[in-house]
Parts: sequence; C-alpha cells; structure tokens
Amino acid sequence: MNGRGNEVLVAAGWQPGRDAGNQALLGILETSSTVALDGVTAWQTFPAVEQAVREFYGLTVAPAGPGVDVAATGCVVDPSLGRHALRTFAAFEEGLGHRLFPFGRTDADSLLAVDDEGRLFAVDHSGWWLLGESAAEGLVSLAEGRAPRRVTSWSWEWRLARTAEDAVIDLVKTALVLAYVLHHHGLFATRAIRARAVGFRGFGEVYLDREFRLRQKTLDANAAPLADDIGEALGSAPVDTAEMRLELLSAGSASKRPALGCSLAAGGQGAGGILIRLTARVGFTLDAGRQRALGDVTAEVERYAATR
Repeated sequence: MNGRGNEVLVAAGWQPGRDAGNQALLGILETSSTVALDGVTAWQTFPAVEQAVREFYGLTVAPAGPGVDVAATGCVVDPSLGRHALRTFAAFEEGLGHRLFPFGRTDADSLLAVDDEGRLFAVDHSGWWLLGESAAEGLVSLAEGRAPRRVTSWSWEWRLARTAEDAVIDLVKTALVLAYVLHHHGLFATRAIRARAVGFRGFGEVYLDREFRLRQKTLDANAAPLADDIGEALGSAPVDTAEMRLELLSAGSASKRPALGCSLAAGGQGAGGILIRLTARVGFTLDAGRQRALGDVTAEVERYAATR
C-alpha cells in the first residue's frame, strides 16, 4: 500500500499494528450469533476475517476527494451491520467457492465482506464487486474512488453443425476436442465423461446416465472405444427421439459442483446441430490468468466450429 493509501487509513484512526481487541471480537461474536435461516448456514469465522476486523474495526473511513475512476465512498467497519444478509452472502459464497463474513457498510449502503483469502468485496443492487486483494487495499480503493472489479459468473454457447457421422461418435469426438483445448490452456483436466440420454416422448424416459472414464491413452485414441462403450450402454434405446448430452468431468467433480463446466448436447440424431455450453463460476474468473485462458479457449472453439 502506497503512502497516499496510508494517509487515508491514518486519517480514519488506523496505525500500523492496530488491534481493536475485545471490541472487534465482540463485533464478530454479535454477527456470528445471528440465527441461521432455513437452508442457509450461520456465519462462520475464519483467520482472515478475524485479522481484518481486529485491525480495522470501528473505523469510519471518509472519501479522499471526488474519486479517481468513480465517485469516492466512505464506509464504517463493523461486521454486525451486515449480519442479517445471510441469504445474500450465501448465494455469492456458493459461486465464489470461498467463505465470506460481513465487514461493514459503505456510505452508499453497499455491504462489505471479507473472504477466507482476505479479499474485500462489496454487494449492492447491481451485483458483487471486488474492491481489493486485502481489506486495507479495498478500503483505500473505496475512499479514493478506484474502479472496483465486477464479479460475475461466465458462460458461453456455440451451435456447431453436425458432421455426417453417427450422433454419438460426433458428440464424443467434439467432447474430446474440447477436453484437449481446456487441458492445453491449463483450465481443466478431463478424467471422465458423463453421458445422458433422455427421450423426447412421454415423460422423458432416461435411457442412459453413466460416467465413462477415459483410458490411459491419448485423447484421440479414446474416441472410438468411448463411442463404442456409450453405444453399447445405450443398447436398443431409440436415440433418434432422444437428447444426448455429454459432460466433461474432472477429478473430484462428482462431490461438488465444479468451478468450470463444459457440456455438449444433440437431439433427434443431431437435429439443430451440437450445442456446446462452457460455464465458469465467479470464483474461477477472479484470476486474471484464467480470464485470459478462457478468452483463448473461446477463440479456439470458434475456429474449430468454423471448420465443421
């Protein structure tokens, strides 16, 4: 943090080594004692928030001028000001993949939160924002009017023309192309593919819902045996009146929703082509390197789609 940042915090009563002690702990305790809602876990503390609250608890940080990028905003550091926002925080926490704890409120009535990596976030009517990689950085950014970074999930879809091949073979080969592209850019290591076939008629009979592990060969070598395995599992199911969906699975993705998801679908023997959907949860996209890699992936998929 630069000298100007120190001045903003010092003016609010901060100094190096500051520790609000019992007052900060009482603020955390008051917040943690909030009764949990149905289906929402109560607040849980963690070292990063305890450290941040102890250092800044009770401070009223004032705007330092009109603002560099956006309007400068002051705030009060008191976690109890956000203790009733359990459901709001829980929804973002699930997508972020990190625990959150209230930290205070801005002059514009945005709620502040610290995650278990010590980053400072704000939430308002327009969504969630990353203010800084630390509580100190975030407080200074608010006071100086530094532009925050919007935190959102990411999704992209492509509609690919079908090839002349069998629908299952076409889907499998396309899935393995995606597996290669994602692995090449260090985003996702495919360990298995989940195949699901659901009929269009009646009540949507499920003909197949199984995971098929990739074999210890190159991705190209997996294509034929994987298509054979899926075809054998389908048996005599009327694939021409069903939707076939393949989902790439990485190690450990069965236990919780993965941060990055990739699926393909074709219906009625590929009528309408193959739909590819790539999604990334908010926590995944916070890393600048991953954002660049996702951009490279979309460019490669678009080039591949143009060759079909």
